This record gives sequence, structure tokens and C-alpha cells, in this order.
Amino acid sequence: MNKILKSISCLSCLGTLFALTVTLRQYIAPANEPGIFSCVGLKIFGLSPCPFGLGFFALLLLSSLLALRQKSNWFSSPKTIRFFAWAGTLFSGWVAWREIGLPILIRGLSNYWQTFSLAQVPACVWGFFVFLAVAILSLYYKNEKK
Repeated sequence: MNKILKSISCLSCLGTLFALTVTLRQYIAPANEPGIFSCVGLKIFGLSPCPFGLGFFALLLLSSLLALRQKSNWFSSPKTIRFFAWAGTLFSGWVAWREIGLPILIRGLSNYWQTFSLAQVPACVWGFFVFLAVAILSLYYKNEKK
């Protein structure tokens, strides 16, 4: 089987579980402080970005699992996997920019880093790194012809 596709599936599963955990935590016990398991701040259509990231990761996972089972259709094609991966990367990157990049511009680089804590980096930033890894891997993924 395709090692790249297996890696995409594993990372998508990891991302789905992480986003599910963050989303459930947000609705069960909402946090007031940003952190790895919290989604505070930005609202999109009244929701935090976490459910949207969960949706992108779930689509990636389903698409890659279908491709692993060699179900040939548009949903499991390399182009679809690439689309979901890059859409998730762009979405989470935009949210990460809003949560980290803009505060750096507003408060200034030196003031921001004086109060920076790795424990307060929002979940969307960590999701961005997983999406980016999947997106890069998706560039190298091709259908195996039998």
C-alpha cells in the first residue's frame, strides 16, 4: 500500500481526534484562556473554529480511508484529498494568523514575546501544523494503478 496515503490517514486520524477533543471540551467546559485544548476568541457564524477544523479533518480521514480501501471515486481521488488538505491548511492558517499574527502586529513584537507562553498557543495553530503536514504529503500522493 501507498506509504504516503497511510501517513495522510494517520495524520488525519490524529487531527480528527484532536479537533474532536478540543470541540467537545469547548462545549462541555468552555475555557476563558487560550491554550492547546481551548478555542477562545474568534467566532465564525457563532461557533469557534474548532468544529470547522473537525469537519475538514473528518473529510480528510474519510477520503483517505476510502482511497486506502481502493474505492475509486471522486471523493477518494488525490485531487480531492489535496483540496481538503489545502482548504484545512488555509482555514487554520487564517485563524492562527488572527489569533497570533495580528496580536503581534498590534502589540509589537517585543511586547508580544514578553508575555508569550507555548501553553497558551490556541488549538488552531497546532491543527495548522497537522494540516500543513498532510497538505505537503498530499502533493506527493498519486493513485496506485493495479
